[in-house]
Amino acid sequence: MIMNSLKKSMRLTKILAFALSFLVFCFSTEAIAAPSTLATLIITEKASITEGKFSIDTKTPTPLPDKTVIRSAKLFLPAGETGTINKIQITGSNGLEFGCQDIQVKNGVNLIKACGGPAVLEAGGVITYVAEGSGFAPKLNTNLTVVLSDDF
Repeated sequence: MIMNSLKKSMRLTKILAFALSFLVFCFSTEAIAAPSTLATLIITEKASITEGKFSIDTKTPTPLPDKTVIRSAKLFLPAGETGTINKIQITGSNGLEFGCQDIQVKNGVNLIKACGGPAVLEAGGVITYVAEGSGFAPKLNTNLTVVLSDDF
């Protein structure tokens, strides 16, 4: 009787060990796959800040191949540079997809997050990107880069 109980206990232990191994394998496979989901869209726009102001109005050269979600519009400025984005608009084939105004900025700010984005752009359309800014200092003449991406 003790031997029979021991055999049943061993079988149960083997089944539990197999189930646990299977779960660990599934979760570790998922964890390995996650980093490969990198941004599939990156659009970089540069603007010259002159006398503390800039203005940009541009379109992507080709239509979007797939439906795209813009999750970040990160600003890159020289260290210590601050200013105001007076207007930013991203327009797709369905009209205005994202808009924001009067946002105080510095290097590294994500405009999509600051303005409560994201922007969802339908396939087949071009993106129009319009932005204006003022009050940039201490350098009145410098460069600003905005990177639009579907990555956070």
